[in-house]
Amino acid sequence: MTSLNQKSTNSKFSCSRGAGNSSNKTQDWQQERQDRITGLMQQLEQGVAGIQSSDDFKRWLKVASRFHTYSLNNQVLILLQFPTATRVAGYRTWQSLKRQVVRGSKGINILAPQPFERIIEDKATGTEEVARGITFKTVSVFDISQTEGEELPSIAPGQLQGEEGVELYQRLNDLAEREGLKVTHYDLLGEAEQDPSYNGYYLPGSKLIYVKRAAQVQMVKTLAHELGHHFDAGREGSPREERETVAEAVAFVVGAYYGIDTTAYTFPYVAGWAAKREGAEIIKGVMTRIQQTSHRMLDLLEGKDTQPKLNE
Repeated sequence: MTSLNQKSTNSKFSCSRGAGNSSNKTQDWQQERQDRITGLMQQLEQGVAGIQSSDDFKRWLKVASRFHTYSLNNQVLILLQFPTATRVAGYRTWQSLKRQVVRGSKGINILAPQPFERIIEDKATGTEEVARGITFKTVSVFDISQTEGEELPSIAPGQLQGEEGVELYQRLNDLAEREGLKVTHYDLLGEAEQDPSYNGYYLPGSKLIYVKRAAQVQMVKTLAHELGHHFDAGREGSPREERETVAEAVAFVVGAYYGIDTTAYTFPYVAGWAAKREGAEIIKGVMTRIQQTSHRMLDLLEGKDTQPKLNE
């Protein structure tokens, strides 16, 4: 088992905790941690910006813009007809992406809005006005699994590999328990079954965190990410791209604090969520939340926090 206090260039922060003025020692240690977190945030900004400026990212962004965000009603229709659907588009959209619907594939029926205009004449006054509205018609779409052709560009982060972090995972699991949360490997929502890239989720109402079984280092990052959601005081009411950026950045900081490098996953993950905004912009916008959440989690993991639990 790897010790949390192992010495390496990326290991847990080291600071003097010997005899002396305890107030000064605490201030020095807190400042050292703050400086380290600031450095990690700069590293994250640069890494995300580097990905977003690449040709691969630009190709991915162009392809991603071709896929619609379907209404809740259409999402339900798709789920009922094709439960394993992951990426859905119309016949001609697939052709434009150089993929062809496999012969004999059954289309998934959804409702497409059809705007209309109608001229209404007021016979009493002889005036006319234009009435506008929307009707719906049934159209067919197809899942990517029903097509063949060129591979779509992707910036999806690859799974982290390695068995380091056993002790840190236990600390994170213990922290979740102290917060009244249950950590499980059972996928209550079936998300991982539908999308293999899905690694976990946090259900605040059920006080549950799901972590998909994977390499140890991947599970550590996932659990830290979901706890990042839990401790993010600004989570409610903020856009999802901000919530995901905060949680992933917190997982990055916590991992780095204990000598675990998650950059291979974190950088493309944040770049994807910030796809329509510059990486540095979204990170700077939630910097305070990232720092506060990181400090809170590290304090709790180190047994130094005196604040009440968030769910009290």
